[in-house]
Amino acid sequence: MNQTHLLVTLPDPACAKRVQHVLQVLAPDCEVVCEPHDCSQAAQCRWLKELPAGQLGELQALLREAVAVLEHSRQAFRSAQLATLRRRLADALKDLSDNPQSGKTTL
Repeated sequence: MNQTHLLVTLPDPACAKRVQHVLQVLAPDCEVVCEPHDCSQAAQCRWLKELPAGQLGELQALLREAVAVLEHSRQAFRSAQLATLRRRLADALKDLSDNPQSGKTTL
């Protein structure tokens, strides 16, 4: 079975360490780290790496396309699962657009 890895990030490092300790006691099979580089899987982890600039734009375009297809098909396929997926993809697209690396300028 794969080991669970949990990254705890809090503004106060002392608080993060306390939370880390509690989680290690409650979930001894889970690797709990306070800094991304402390994770034993950091080198392989796609979540801890920044997307290259070109890939970020491609990902945003792909998400926009997926949301549009789900929007157009929502009358034909009345599915709560597809509606939930559409909302989650739209939220992910918004989060990516709010990322400073997206190239979006703030007013």
